[in-house]
Amino acid sequence: MQFLQNQLYRIGAGYSGECNADAYIERTQFPQMMKVFTDVHLSTSPKFTFQIDTLVITERYVLIVEVKNLKDTVRFVPNPPHLEQVLKTGDEVVLDCPVHQIESNKSNLDEWFRQRGIHLKTLGLLVLANPNTKVIDAPDDFPIIYKKQIPFYLQKLQPFERILTSSQIETITRQMIVEQQQFNPFPLCSFYHISPSDLRKGLLCPDCHGQLRQKNRETWYCPSCSKKADDPYNEAIQDWFMLVKNSMNNEECRNFLRLKNGNAACYVLSKSNLVKKGKFKTAFYIVGNRINCP
Repeated sequence: MQFLQNQLYRIGAGYSGECNADAYIERTQFPQMMKVFTDVHLSTSPKFTFQIDTLVITERYVLIVEVKNLKDTVRFVPNPPHLEQVLKTGDEVVLDCPVHQIESNKSNLDEWFRQRGIHLKTLGLLVLANPNTKVIDAPDDFPIIYKKQIPFYLQKLQPFERILTSSQIETITRQMIVEQQQFNPFPLCSFYHISPSDLRKGLLCPDCHGQLRQKNRETWYCPSCSKKADDPYNEAIQDWFMLVKNSMNNEECRNFLRLKNGNAACYVLSKSNLVKKGKFKTAFYIVGNRINCP
């Protein structure tokens, strides 16, 4: 559970850092046409999607901006590539190398462009959202700056020769908007690389996330905060579809909701709004329009 809490903290801290950095990008004066995309998700194949924090497209360059909201001291280790974060408490955390991540995304974006008949090389930039972050052993061949330095850095890139026309930028913009509309991050465990085994099981309180207890046949309550829950089964099933998988069978329902046996799981699933597919042991349930026979 602590792992999940750390993941959620990092996601929240990262999003805050991205918003701060985007504000500095917006302050930059661009003499030519430009587009800024945030939280970009693009696909180079049906089974592969890559994510970019911020993407800046101008007539003269295409820039991937990766924002990291790190505190205290970070050290770049080249072989194998990773980041060591040393906190003031003395604790050390090993993180993925952001430079390696950007280089991978550069290759992915170049391939995305190539598939659309646009041949160019993209640039990368690592931005540290926290101005108090101390950096040790930073690579000499890759730009790493603090967020306040963003306008000055971007303006230095202006002398590059033109690589995209205004028409091409508009075409790229339309294609990216279409792909963004098709993107679906669910189930979240797969998207954030969280193991479902780390999730808490059972019927949980929607307020404090404590384990619920049954007061009577229709009502559950939380011993920790005394809140009542009228329909915890459906809420738990919704959590499953949001977090774990786009289908649920009897065994998965029994284990995830911590039900006493298969009959209890069968009852819960039959009372849900899910649509049943298959028969007997191969049956499973999905979200859909359920038709009730008269």
